[in-house]
Amino acid sequence: MPKNKGWGDRYRRILESLGEGILVITRKHRIVLSNKSADDILGWALPLSNKRIEEVFSSGELIDSLDSVFLDGKSRQIRLVSYHEATGNDAVLRGKGREKQYRMNIQMLDEKYAVISIIDITKIERLDKIRQDLVSNVSHELKTPLTAITGFAETLSSEELSMEEVRAFSRIILKNSSHMQRIIEDLLLLTSLDRNEIAEAMELTSDERILMEVRAYTQYKAQSRSVSVTYEPQGVNAICSESLIVQAVMNLVVNAISYSPEGSTVSVKSRVKNNMLEFIVLDHGFGISEEDMPRIFERFYRADKARSRESGGTGLGLSIVRHIAIIHHGTIKAESKLGEGSVFTLSIPLS
Repeated sequence: MPKNKGWGDRYRRILESLGEGILVITRKHRIVLSNKSADDILGWALPLSNKRIEEVFSSGELIDSLDSVFLDGKSRQIRLVSYHEATGNDAVLRGKGREKQYRMNIQMLDEKYAVISIIDITKIERLDKIRQDLVSNVSHELKTPLTAITGFAETLSSEELSMEEVRAFSRIILKNSSHMQRIIEDLLLLTSLDRNEIAEAMELTSDERILMEVRAYTQYKAQSRSVSVTYEPQGVNAICSESLIVQAVMNLVVNAISYSPEGSTVSVKSRVKNNMLEFIVLDHGFGISEEDMPRIFERFYRADKARSRESGGTGLGLSIVRHIAIIHHGTIKAESKLGEGSVFTLSIPLS
């Protein structure tokens, strides 16, 4: 450690300016120095200095790696998952998507001290997981209808069929091709929303006009599932992209209808709260588990995969709603109890 006081102050300021966490640790696992980034990354309100590393991490891998660095002088790099006092697989199981992930580089400073640099890679890892899931899900979602189209098309072209069979197979091909088209259109819309390529003009419109359009688009879906949908506009005006807000509310209503049992009721109403126009869609359907709630706005994420595919949805509807809310500087939130139903609230500024 530096002996010169002036340089010691400089080193301290340099450490405090770093975005990555820095811990200086003795052979006996005592933390003698930590910068603010380390305290923040690891979630400690008080400085980590003078604590033993075992008080901060229960990871045997980290302790073993630290001891190995002191033993042979070679640096080590490890990845660590933690959730409160748990680490590794325990943290993944307990955290259920809320665990933190770190990349740590352990290097010997001199015979008495080692340095651990810490980078929080939680967001990077989650984004990478979402990207992998997206590629996998797109492939799966397109493969299923494409397989049906190919199979029935081959049958039509190679066998002698009755006119009734030809019509039946043609309807299946049309249904699956339409499903593929909806997936592609939703993906293109999401891409445009991601890149801010949507040049929709903001205009003065009313909640009544929006809800009446949603009603016209979703009426057939509600009737086909014997679900009653009520609409309660408040006669409020707002400046927004009418077509995008109609799309967002429509997605919420279709979602509510799809996840509601026959004979149930879906309520759609609007209200003004804190200078925001809210569209509230309430159903008494199957509900969403607490475990699934953090991921329902991810692309292609399905809380109930079997029921979702049966309803004919693309798995992109809620993600589109989220992006439309962001474009309008608004919010979308969900509340749900498994077996009791769900409430989705889309909020946008009045102006």
